[in-house]
Amino acid sequence: MSARTAIRGSLPYVIAIISGFLLAYLIVAFFVFPSGVIPRDARVPNVTGLLFDDATRRLAERGFRGQRGEERFHGGAPKGTVLEQTPLAGSHDVEGAVVTLVVSAGQNVVQIPNVVGLSREGAEAELESAGFDVGEVTEQPNPSPRGQVIESRPAPGTQAPMPSSVSLVVSAGPSVVVVPNVVGRGVADARRMIEEARLGVGDVSATDGSNVETGIVASQSPPAGAQVSTGARISLLTKAKL
Repeated sequence: MSARTAIRGSLPYVIAIISGFLLAYLIVAFFVFPSGVIPRDARVPNVTGLLFDDATRRLAERGFRGQRGEERFHGGAPKGTVLEQTPLAGSHDVEGAVVTLVVSAGQNVVQIPNVVGLSREGAEAELESAGFDVGEVTEQPNPSPRGQVIESRPAPGTQAPMPSSVSLVVSAGPSVVVVPNVVGRGVADARRMIEEARLGVGDVSATDGSNVETGIVASQSPPAGAQVSTGARISLLTKAKL
């Protein structure tokens, strides 16, 4: 018998042996050690809302590996809380796959800038550039120039969560002003000076029945130098120009 004939005769036995090994492997793979040989498809659990360590434990129990991803500021979720996951909860993936977790960095807290001494417009711009909203703006009498910020609420330097608003208190100017001297001035000029002093013009009459608008101020009440409340009215008595 030639070698070729011997090999040809033993070929069916070789095929049978190999087939037996393959069949045994498949039986072991699918029935004896299914998870250890061939990865199984599993449903990804929902871990959003859990703290990172708790989330990774739950994933591990289902055969997945948790991995920390991006951190984001979040006002409603404590630091370390899982905000999002990839793959999504309920989807299927092979056991051992990585699930990436987006985690809360907690509340974003920012220091309120000092805007006291700025104009209202300047203070609003400063607050908005720092990320704050401008809240209520109120006025109150103060020796500072009218329109200047005299207080912020919360106070400058306070740590405040974002987003939040800052209220402003603005100077309405001094509550008491000195009456300017308008005697000898034309009526139009006198009106301008009185209004610039944050006062009002009261009755205007003429001593001689002349046109008050073309006359000059002969006297005023209250007199020049008197201290009056902001907005008080100054009465004028005029006379014709010589």
